[in-house]
Amino acid sequence: MKEKTKVLSNGLRLSIIFIIVFSLFISVFEPVSADGPLIPGYTIQDGQRVPAPTGYVQTTVISGDEQPSGPFLSPQDIFLDAATNRLLIADTGNNRVVILDLQGNYLSEIGGETAGLNAPEGIFVDRNGDIWVADTGNQRIAVFSPDGAFKEEHKKPESSYLTNVEFNPSKLVVDQRGFIYIVTGSQNNLGVLVVDGSERFRGFFGRTRIKFNLRRLITRVFATKAQRKRMLLVQPAPLGNLFLDPQGFIYAVSPILMLDQIQRLNSVGVNVYGDIGTRTGAGKLWDKLLGKEGIFFGEGELSWGWNNDMRMSVPQRKNPQFKDIAVDELGIVSVIDDRNKQIYQFDPAGNMLTIFGGSGSSAGFLQQPIGIVTDKNGLLYILDAGRGNIQVFRPTELTRMIHQASFEYFSGSYDKAAQIWNEISQRNTNFSLAHSGLGKALMSQKRYREAMQEYFYAENKDGYSLAFSEIRYLWMRRNFAFLGIGFIGLVAVGAFTFRKNQGIWPKFIAKIHLLRDRMGFWAVPVLLGLTIISWMLSLSILSFQYSTRRPEEIRLLIESIKIIVPWLSWCISASMVGEIFFGEGTFRKVTINSAWALWPLIVFPIPLNLLTNLMTRDQMSLYNTAWALIWGLLILQFLLVIKNVHNFELGQAIFVMLLAVVGIIVLWVLAGLVYALTAEIFRFMRDIILEIYVRLY
Repeated sequence: MKEKTKVLSNGLRLSIIFIIVFSLFISVFEPVSADGPLIPGYTIQDGQRVPAPTGYVQTTVISGDEQPSGPFLSPQDIFLDAATNRLLIADTGNNRVVILDLQGNYLSEIGGETAGLNAPEGIFVDRNGDIWVADTGNQRIAVFSPDGAFKEEHKKPESSYLTNVEFNPSKLVVDQRGFIYIVTGSQNNLGVLVVDGSERFRGFFGRTRIKFNLRRLITRVFATKAQRKRMLLVQPAPLGNLFLDPQGFIYAVSPILMLDQIQRLNSVGVNVYGDIGTRTGAGKLWDKLLGKEGIFFGEGELSWGWNNDMRMSVPQRKNPQFKDIAVDELGIVSVIDDRNKQIYQFDPAGNMLTIFGGSGSSAGFLQQPIGIVTDKNGLLYILDAGRGNIQVFRPTELTRMIHQASFEYFSGSYDKAAQIWNEISQRNTNFSLAHSGLGKALMSQKRYREAMQEYFYAENKDGYSLAFSEIRYLWMRRNFAFLGIGFIGLVAVGAFTFRKNQGIWPKFIAKIHLLRDRMGFWAVPVLLGLTIISWMLSLSILSFQYSTRRPEEIRLLIESIKIIVPWLSWCISASMVGEIFFGEGTFRKVTINSAWALWPLIVFPIPLNLLTNLMTRDQMSLYNTAWALIWGLLILQFLLVIKNVHNFELGQAIFVMLLAVVGIIVLWVLAGLVYALTAEIFRFMRDIILEIYVRLY
C-alpha cells in the first residue's frame, strides 16, 4: 500500500513538472496577448456600409476595483494631461476626481470634505497643471493645484444676460488667455458660456442657429393658435461636450443636431469643420430654404414605426447622438455615439475613417460610453459609465498607416502621402480616402487619366471632374484649329439645311397628327413604353460626375412607377375636374393626348445626359437649367391638353390645371388613408386570431 502511494505521489510530481515545463515552452514560443478579439469593422460610403479591416483592438481594462480608490460610481468625464501622462476621472457618484497613470495605477484623488465636490461632471487641466472641475452639484467651477490643493472657485457671473440662465456647469475648457468656456447643461440653448479669470461674463460662444425652414413657415400659416404656440418653443440645440486643440480651436459635439453634429469653432465661434464643397445642399437655394444645408456625420438608421397620431406606419430616422470628442496630434477626430454605443473616427476634413465598438458586454463592446481621450501613441481611453471602467483600445497597423497618410495628405505632402495611400489601397480596396489621396498626388504630377481612375474608385465626383477638366482643356488646346473649322462648317451646313427645308416642319407636324388619329388608344402604351425606355437609357449614359445613384440602385420597376403613377393620376384628375367645369373632353381623349404630351421626356433626356460626358461639374448649372426647360415644356404640353381637349380659354385652362394638381394630391391622400385603414383592419384581424389561438391552446 505504501509503495502504491509512493508511486502515485511520484506520478503527481512528474505531472506537475511536465505542466510547468510545457507552459514555459508555450510562453516562450507563443506569448500570450492581452488584446481582445478582432472584431471586423466597417465604414460608410454614400450612405451604405462598406466592410473594412479591424480598426482598433481592446488591450486593457482599467477600473478602481482592487485599488485604493475603490470602484467608480457613475463617472461622467475623463481627461488626459499630456504634460504629466495622467488620467483624471470625474467620479460623479463618489463626489471626487480620481487620478491614475496611463497604466491605470492609482496615484491620488481630489475629494472629501476638503475639496467639497458635489457630483462633478467635467474636468480640464490647463497648461500650468491646474485642475479645473465642473462641480455641477455646487453650481460652480472649482480650481485645484497640480497636487490637489484647493485654489479658487468661480460662481455664476453677474450679468443681466444671465438672469434666466441656470448655472449648472457640466463640461469646460480653459484657453491660453484664461477664458473659461462652460457647457451649462442641456437646458441652456444660448451657447457655451464664456467667463474670464475675473468672473466677468464675456458672452455666449458657438451658439447653434435655427435654420430657416420654408416648410415650417408654410405650416405656421395654416396652423391653429395652439399649434403656432408650440412651434415657438423650437429652440437652438445645445452643445454637449468640448475639446480644446493646441491651435486654439474648440471642437464641440451636439447629441441633438441633425446636421453639423461635430463642429470646429474658431475664435469667434464660427464652425469651420469640413469642406464646404461637400456639405449637403451647398449653394442650393432650395436646400437652404428647407434648412437642409450642412454635413451629416455618422450613420443614420431608417426604420418603420407606428405613429399614433397618423394611425399608420411611417418611416422614422434615428441619427447618432454624439456624447464626447477627442482629437489627437495628427488631427484625427474620434467621437462617441451614445445611441449605438460606437466610436466614429473622422479625418480633419470630416471624412469617415472607421467605426468600431457597439452595445454589448463582451470584450471590445461598450455599455454606456461617456468620455474619450487619446494619447500621443494613438491609444484611445474610453470611459464606460455602464461598467464603471476605462477600456483602452490600440489602433491596428493599418489604422496607424491611415492616420499617418491622412496627416501627410492634409499637410500638403501629397507624394509622401501617396506612397502610404497606395499600400493602404492594396490592403483595403474599399477605402475611398486612399484612392482620393492617390488621385490628388497624381494630379500634382499631371497624370490626369490615372487620377481620374483613382477618383472613380473613390467615388469622388469633384476630384474626377477636376481631372477630366484638365484632360479636356489639354485636348481642346491641341485641337483648337480643327474644332474652329468644324464649328464654322457645322453652322454653315445647319443654316443651309434650314433654309432649304423650311417647309418640312409643318409637313412633319401634320404627319404626327395623322399618326395620332390613326393609332388612337394604342398610342398610350407605346408612348409610355418609349418614355420609360428613354428615361432608363438617359440614366445609364449619365456621366459619373453628374450621377447621384449607383447603376445597381436604378430599378426598372421603380423608375416605371415614378412615371406611370403621376401620369395616370393626372389623367384621372384632369378628366374629373374638366367634367366639373363642363369640359368637352372625355377620359379617353385626356388619356391619349396626355400620352402624346410626354414627347419632351422621349426626345430630350438622352441627348442631354449624353452631353454630360463632355461637361464638368462646373457646368452643372447649365445642366439643371436645361432640365428646368424640359420640365417647363412638359407642363406646357399638359396645359395644352386641358385647353384643347376641353376647349377652354387659356385662363380657364390654367385654373383647371391647378385644380387638377390639387386633385392629384387629394387622390394620393385618399390612397394613403385607404392603406392606413386596410392595415388597421388586418392588424385587428390578426389580434383576434391570436386571441382565439391563445384561448384555445
